[in-house]
Amino acid sequence: MTNDISSSFSPVTDEQWKNAVQRELKDLQFEDILIRKDEVENLEFEKYGSLESQPETVESASWKSNNNDWEINHRIVVKDEKVAKKEALQVLNLGASSLTFELKKNQISWAALFEGIGLDHIETQFHCMDQNQEADLAGQWSNFCKKELQLLNATLSSENKNLSVLSYEVQQAGANAIQEIAYALAIGNEGLTQTKNTLQSITFEMGIGANYFVEIAKFRAIQSLWNFIRKEQGSTCNSSIIARTTFVNKSLKDPYTNLLRQTTEAMSAVLGGAQAVDVQPYDLYSLEADREFSSRMAINISNLLKEESYLQYVIDPLKGSYNMEALTKQLKEKAWALFLEIEKAGGISSDKGLNHLKGQIEATRAVRINRAKEGKSILIGVNKFPNPDEKSASWSDIESRTGFSALILEKEI
Repeated sequence: MTNDISSSFSPVTDEQWKNAVQRELKDLQFEDILIRKDEVENLEFEKYGSLESQPETVESASWKSNNNDWEINHRIVVKDEKVAKKEALQVLNLGASSLTFELKKNQISWAALFEGIGLDHIETQFHCMDQNQEADLAGQWSNFCKKELQLLNATLSSENKNLSVLSYEVQQAGANAIQEIAYALAIGNEGLTQTKNTLQSITFEMGIGANYFVEIAKFRAIQSLWNFIRKEQGSTCNSSIIARTTFVNKSLKDPYTNLLRQTTEAMSAVLGGAQAVDVQPYDLYSLEADREFSSRMAINISNLLKEESYLQYVIDPLKGSYNMEALTKQLKEKAWALFLEIEKAGGISSDKGLNHLKGQIEATRAVRINRAKEGKSILIGVNKFPNPDEKSASWSDIESRTGFSALILEKEI
């Protein structure tokens, strides 16, 4: 007698299984029920998986080697040093382990900003306004921290060989996963070319969308594709991902639903292999913000995913999943094809290359808006089951550093 239970059953092919399912469906069509066609993501994939249809497992799907841990990041906009320092200390006390300072004033008192913050014990990054500010910070940095200064800037200079790719803002503008990956690859590849492969580090600041499995596949796909580019270019630059929740699908009129959205979004970034996750307060751009509550909830999402769910232990946990490998493969192929189109048009810095991508993003943006208005895409609290007891809330404008205007569906409906 064998212990292998599978030997008790005759093997069934995909075709036999599909025929059996179709008989059960009667007048319904197999393709309509078990094939998902995503108009926004421009993807078509099966809702089931089988060994027979299993694609090759994506190699190098994660840049992590020891565990799946991630930094709990928080972005601080610095317009007033004392206010920014107070915010930094508050989120660090809540559990943040990484800070990104976005400097919004020319003259910064570094002592006033850094006093009391244990910079040696956390990760910090900086978006400076210009090269003069970079030089000023670099000259003062050793007085406050022993770690190497991490500058995150969208443009390179002879002194700064650390590139930040702001694909987060492209996703916030309404881009789908294919378009965001292609944009990130185009900017990164251009950085390698400009520095003649002397680029020291690259940080992909990526947005997190609402489509759970597509987002996981997106983070897996970009790591695999960037590894290929880096290898072809002969580059050894350090690479990492900071994943940020966006506001495309958020609602100020039903705030607690945002917490559910942010939780699944953070999970998709973590399971996809992001090195840092920034769950941004859902009312960050509200004119009537309750920032103390929303910041605490934002940090707690990552705390719960670590302390309660233990997602920090298993690297690339969905590797080998039939559906996930097929979805990652499709995303890689389509994103790579778009990347090549941008390169053929002259690169992302050329008007032709940028306009080619912009045209596709604007078309996707229009589809998102129309589907929400027509009720084809359900957003609880926005176009379905609005909270009648919630006081009115207004969005302020979201600043973009990439030229792509931000999209918030609640403002469009």
